[in-house]
Amino acid sequence: MFINEKKMAIEVSKKFYAAASKYGTQEYRDLQEVRRDYPNFKVSVVTRKATTQKDTYKGLTYSYMETYIKAHDDNKKSIMAEYEMLRGISKAAKDALAEPCSYNEVKNWFLKKFTEIADFHKMREELLKTA
Repeated sequence: MFINEKKMAIEVSKKFYAAASKYGTQEYRDLQEVRRDYPNFKVSVVTRKATTQKDTYKGLTYSYMETYIKAHDDNKKSIMAEYEMLRGISKAAKDALAEPCSYNEVKNWFLKKFTEIADFHKMREELLKTA
């Protein structure tokens, strides 16, 4: 909920408004309290646009990462060892009952390790924008 004094509006999200429409919910009580504090304000449902566009890496699956690492790993297989540690599938990780890192954490590690992948995706996005 956001009190917009310029517009004299109580701005809520679509999800919040749906929950506030059900009598007795916490959202209902919260909205009623705000309406008592601002009786001349109207309630408006707003959607906020994301301020930044997220980079997407379609097809960047665990399977793809593993295949790419195998093709570009060093002789000691140290990059694959790091990957398996992050995924929680290495022997050491299993022995320690370690939780795996999230997909985003593994993805970010992979993109930092192999910067050419991120560069390629950026180049491809630029090509698609100009087409």
